[in-house]
Amino acid sequence: MELGKLNILIIEDDEDIANRLQKELETFNFTSKIVKKYNEAKSLIFRAEIEFDIYLIDVQLPDGDGFSLIQGIKRKNDDAIVIIMSGYINNKILEKSHKSECFEVIQKPFSIKNDVIPIIKKCIKNIRLKKENLHLNSQILHTSKLAALGELSATVIHDIRGPLTMIQLTCEDIKDDLKHLEVKDIDCVNSHISQINKACSKINKLVDHLRNYSRKDAKEEEEEYKDIEEVIENSLFLVKQKIRSLVVKVEIKIEDKYRLAQLLCYPNKFEQVLMNLMSNACDAMRTVTKKELQIRVYVESQTFNISITDTGEGIPEDIMPKIFDSFFTTKPKGEGTGLGLSIVKNIVKEHAGDLLLASVVGEGTTFTIKLPISRIKIKPNSGDETPSPRAA
Repeated sequence: MELGKLNILIIEDDEDIANRLQKELETFNFTSKIVKKYNEAKSLIFRAEIEFDIYLIDVQLPDGDGFSLIQGIKRKNDDAIVIIMSGYINNKILEKSHKSECFEVIQKPFSIKNDVIPIIKKCIKNIRLKKENLHLNSQILHTSKLAALGELSATVIHDIRGPLTMIQLTCEDIKDDLKHLEVKDIDCVNSHISQINKACSKINKLVDHLRNYSRKDAKEEEEEYKDIEEVIENSLFLVKQKIRSLVVKVEIKIEDKYRLAQLLCYPNKFEQVLMNLMSNACDAMRTVTKKELQIRVYVESQTFNISITDTGEGIPEDIMPKIFDSFFTTKPKGEGTGLGLSIVKNIVKEHAGDLLLASVVGEGTTFTIKLPISRIKIKPNSGDETPSPRAA
């Protein structure tokens, strides 16, 4: 990141301090703006078209509470960097700054050159690392997609042969029928044509799955409402070959009232989350006799939940706290990067949700995606939860 591209907002009622800060920042080619009043700062922060990289805030403004400004900043951009300036620092201020996830607290009087500038340089490094991390995550997601497409191609090759064979055989039947065709036999021809159309529809559906999964880059994707059943079915399709090869019994349980629910999500990213969890669940059941995968959709305490449960080996208690750490993996050497669950959890957080883990060694594991109920559009319907068993 170029230093001159950094945009800094100074919220400080002391005109002398504010002007000295701005002047010193200009010598380092930083762009800065000064705001001296609470209401002016509040108005500026909430204007959608204006973004700042770093906020230097005096939390003890005469006409308002600086910490309420910080809350507004974080609501708008959780990654915004906030540096607190205060002439009086006590435990309460330190506690509130920690809770607000502020980058640093500086006590007045301070040396701009020796105290403020080094902290801003640390901020630049932090911003650069975050950007690099986002780029790395994007590359890993792309790599994961390529791996999944490899598995998916095997599924498509297997599943496309049936419809193609049907088309070939039906065409042969039509050829034979045409040799002896009478007007009264036209229904027979129509029946064969109908079979061809059905087989073509199956092929189109398979191709659509493949195209939809690979067409969008994660960075270009936008949020949209998607049918929750469709999202689950698409994700299952991506691991279909693994489910089939391991002979895993799959069961989907959705409360009837949410069967037609639509989820506000980044479709490709969210399907990546479900696919990863389903794939891991299958891997966990490789060595067990009972292989059952359950996907459950339900609402609890105003939270929309999607749980994925396997009957695999389970995860030992000493490993569970590390399971979402980057580069941690329980898979044999060469079979896992340890980045899957770390990225999965980050994607769930992008959807304002959380990913929880529960596991018992010898019994199995459940991963639960918890999302705000506000991300759901529910079509009018009601009923009790009913199981939807599937054969794999």
